[in-house]
Amino acid sequence: EIGAEDSFFDLGGHSLLAVRLFAQVKRSFGVEFPISVLFEAPTIRALAAKVEASGGQVAQAASKDRGAAPKPAEVSSTRYLVPLHSGTPGPGAPLYIVAGMFGNVMNLRHMAALLGKERPVYGLQARGLVGDEAPHERIEEAAADYIAELRRDQPEGPYHLAGFSGGGITAYEIAQQLSAAGQEVGSLILLDTPLPVRPSLSRLDKGLIKLHEIRRKGPAYFAEWLRNRIEWQAEKRRRAAQREAGAEAGGFDNAGIERAFLAAVGAYEAKPWDGAVTLFRPRLDRHWPVSGGNFVSREREYVFEDNQWRPLASKLEVIEVPGDHDSMVLVPNVSVLARHIGDALRAADGPRGQAVGFVWPNRTAAE
Repeated sequence: EIGAEDSFFDLGGHSLLAVRLFAQVKRSFGVEFPISVLFEAPTIRALAAKVEASGGQVAQAASKDRGAAPKPAEVSSTRYLVPLHSGTPGPGAPLYIVAGMFGNVMNLRHMAALLGKERPVYGLQARGLVGDEAPHERIEEAAADYIAELRRDQPEGPYHLAGFSGGGITAYEIAQQLSAAGQEVGSLILLDTPLPVRPSLSRLDKGLIKLHEIRRKGPAYFAEWLRNRIEWQAEKRRRAAQREAGAEAGGFDNAGIERAFLAAVGAYEAKPWDGAVTLFRPRLDRHWPVSGGNFVSREREYVFEDNQWRPLASKLEVIEVPGDHDSMVLVPNVSVLARHIGDALRAADGPRGQAVGFVWPNRTAAE
């Protein structure tokens, strides 16, 4: 049984279930919520209160008005800033984490729950994640919009910034723009963020990889190649069907956001950063040795100890954490990551305590 006070997240809720849940809320009560409202109202009772406050009739779910156009719920004055954890008032300045390439902050909730014991933690989600608004087409534009919202919560620095995966590129640009505006960046944290433009495998190295596999597997290599090719085609069809089903349910526009993000990253010219940067990454996957003493991962990408950030950020510190690219921010690996990030943030806070001009927001978020 599911109780009215049981948390969506404690019950194993994830982003796809959230899409279905809010599609049902939209159909039943005529109210359209952003998915991020789950961090504010993760229980049935809390969500019901949100529905009623927004004009939906919880007690009359079978209303004749069910077919009416849904009303966007006025749940927040922000478009991008999502309160992942309200924190406990104390010396820690807020942490702002930019979501990964698909713009969804829900995978960051475990980290926020651990870090939120000392400070509020916010996610920055992509424009166009839900609804009809077009995604950002330039990294600089996204950074400027995010800054406008985060400065409403924290008018003055120092700012603690982070980004998961591709979101670290946007966090990097946020730091550049804040610094150019005369604001101090206290921390810049990259969570296994790749360089904006990574080198493609050379023809020589592709040949070396194929030779390694033929020597290792013999004739079975060609049968495996054919099987993988068939599975790849099937996976493409499955993902296309999922995208279509998600669109029909009013879900995340992952494909559109991915296209816009990749185009924006391809056009982005990262400038050098003279401040401190901390890169957290999983253990390197040195799967194939190739030319020049380099290695290639199972994902067929060149492997670099610093994800190639050191030429841009000379004060880069690299810290290895358990898990892989995705699971490093999930239970149980996230506990190690959160401990390291907490240490870095406390060191950056220093004796100054919380950031100048920061006012604790009157918000709640799922713990």
